[in-house]
This record gives sequence, structure tokens and C-alpha cells, in this order.
Amino acid sequence: MEYGNKSKRIKLFLLCTLTMVFALLVFSPFSFLPFPSVVPADAAFSSVTITDVKPTELHPGDTKEVTVTVKNNGGRDARDIRLAFQGTETVSLIGPTVAHINTLNSWCSKEVEIVVHVKEEAPNGVYPIPVVCSWRGYYFDPMKGYVATNKREAELGISFNVIGKGVINIGDVSTDPTNIRPGDEDVEIRAYIENSGEAASKDIEAKLVCNEQFKPSWSGTYRSYMGRLNSGDSKEAIFHVDVADGIESKMYNIPLQIKYKDTKGVEYEVMREINILVEPKPEFEIVSFYTEPTNISHGDHVVLHMRIRNAGSEEGESVSVRSTGEAGVPFDFDVKSDYVGNLKVGKEGDAILEFDVDEDASLKTYQQKLEIRCTGDRDLGDNNVYTFDKQVSISVSSNSPGSFPVPGFEALLSLLALLFVLTLFLFRKKENLC
Repeated sequence: MEYGNKSKRIKLFLLCTLTMVFALLVFSPFSFLPFPSVVPADAAFSSVTITDVKPTELHPGDTKEVTVTVKNNGGRDARDIRLAFQGTETVSLIGPTVAHINTLNSWCSKEVEIVVHVKEEAPNGVYPIPVVCSWRGYYFDPMKGYVATNKREAELGISFNVIGKGVINIGDVSTDPTNIRPGDEDVEIRAYIENSGEAASKDIEAKLVCNEQFKPSWSGTYRSYMGRLNSGDSKEAIFHVDVADGIESKMYNIPLQIKYKDTKGVEYEVMREINILVEPKPEFEIVSFYTEPTNISHGDHVVLHMRIRNAGSEEGESVSVRSTGEAGVPFDFDVKSDYVGNLKVGKEGDAILEFDVDEDASLKTYQQKLEIRCTGDRDLGDNNVYTFDKQVSISVSSNSPGSFPVPGFEALLSLLALLFVLTLFLFRKKENLC
């Protein structure tokens, strides 16, 4: 009986004790503060880290504002957060290199802004920036109140993907002569090849795609090697071409093939154009000609009539025609040249020359060479002197009175006459004998 009473007294004592503890907790001044609970191990401290960076893709030469997201992944708040960004030779910071955050509650994030610059000519690749982060943890202690922990540090970092490439274009173009005209030879074309891209290019070679209108003046003059061009640099490519005769006066686009490599050795090929203006020019042709007499023989005095036409694209001024001496041509010109005057495009004019045929001229066709000379249209600023080499075919025959078809015909005729007389004499002598 005594044992049962003792057990009841112990139970009553424990109940009273628990009641007093509960009342103390409920009615004490600290009853409205957060009641501490058991937390995971990773929540027992603050942990500052970088969770996002925007943008991460940059180009050589860029200067951009970058947003860095900072998060506290710990269960305690963090105070006095300091982020020191360590720039590199390729990617560096512009302006402040240290960002401050006063308070970062647990599991919360904040953004900081930095400005970064990518070096010109930076090769393609991923470039990290180290970040030294320091902070203090911050929590509430029921006995001490709000408490800051010792300073903590962490080595963080952000990375940027630098993507750039060279862009090869054509800059200024010049020619020598400045005014290009049909038939010009060894025309020098100078074109500046420039890198307007964001990265360096190497092994640059330009080839002029020639055609029937523009041909290389000699071997290799259609290509030019520039080597390496950094971003913003340019070098001069030089070509030499011959311009075809009689081409139309207008602007021509000559294709230019450019091959190059990036800094990693990847090959590229682009097509560009060089614009060349071909100026107008007079051009002459012999439309017709005839001689007086029509049939020419030894010793004849011959008048050569010619009709010429301006088949070019510009008026020819002071047009004249003259013969040029040629070895083996048995013509002695009394009148070697004739003045025609000005001929507009498509117009015709006449020229007359005179010559004597040598007595010992062989009976055959001769190619008599002629030169047509004129100046350009001075009203258009063309003061050039143009010459055009032409030729006409002139035959020496024996159809003129008193002439013989072949050399030695006179001697043959005399021999035939002698044989005829001799035969006649022998025939009559035979008749007398009979």
C-alpha cells in the first residue's frame, strides 16, 4: 500500500514539473521568438555561391554589362558579402572590380552588375574569371541575440565563351591608268583587302577570276598573297590584266576569290567583287576599198580608195590614215596619208592614198599595212592619241594591156615564133625538093 502511494506521488511530481515548464515557455517574454528546431547539417551555416551569369557568350572586342546572380545556399543568413573579380589578360573588368552585398538571407539570391571587356583578336575559347568571395554568417542565439560568425572565404569563378571570326572584305580600289579603255594592256589593279571581323585571319590569298574580257597580263598576275590580317587591318593586293579590244563601255564586276584561315587553322572561302569602269573609246574598221585601175600590173600608178567607220563607243577627232612601209611590198607611195576629220560613233569617212607599183613586182597578192590615227573626244576629257593597225589585200596581176601573165612569157613567145618560122622554112624547102 505504501509502494502504491509512493508511485502516485512520483507521477504527480512529474506532471506538475511539466506543467510548470510549459507555462514558463508560453508566458515568458521569449514565447514569440522562433522556436529552435533540429536542422540539417548543411543548414547550420551560410554558403555563398554564384548560380547564374548572363550573358556568357562574348565576341573579341566586346565591352558588355554582365549580370551575376549570387545565392546563399546555407541555412544561416550571410552579411558583408564581398565579391572580388580577378580579371585576366583576355577578359578584364571595366570600372569596379569588387561588388558588395550587405545581407543575403538563407536560400535567397541577389544580382550584381559588372562590366567586362574582351581583348581584340582574342582567339575563340572559354575564358574563366576567378572570383574571391568573403562573408560572415548571421544567426539568432536565444541567449546572446543576433550573432555574426567569423569571416569565411570561398574561391568562386565565372566563365565566358568567346566566339569571333575574321570577316574579309574589299576596301578602296585604284587602277593605273585611272581611266581604263578597251584594248589597254598591263592595267594595274590595286585593291585593299581588309579584315572587318572580330578575330585575326591568316594565310589570306586573293585570286582574280579572269575571263575573256579581262585576262592576266602574264603568269601569276591574277593572284596576290596577304598573309595575316588582324581585326581592323588591311593590306594591298596587286593584279595586272589586259583588257579585251572592242568591249562595251560600262561598269564591270570582276569576281575575286579570297581564301583564308582562322587562328585555329580552319579554312574559309569567300567571293567578293572588284568594280572596274571601262571608259568609251573610238575604234575603227575598214568597211571597203578599191583601186584605180582595178587590175594592177608592173609600173602602174594606183589610187587606193578606202572607206573607214568608227565602230567604237566614242567620237574620234582628227582621224587620219597612212600607209606603213613593209619589206617585200613593191609599192612606192606618192601620197602616204590622208586626213579624214572627226567621226562620230557609227559614222564613215573616206581616205585616198596613191602609189606606184615596182617594175619587177612579182605577180601575187600583197598585204599592205595601214595605220589609222585619231585623238579621243576632248569634250569628254579624253586627250589620248589612239592608233589602230589595219591592212588591205592588193594583187598585182598581168591583165593590163601590154602585160604578160607570167615572168619570162616574152622570151617564150619569141622562142615559139622562131620555131614557127623555122618549121615554115623547112616545110617550103621540102616542097621545092619535090
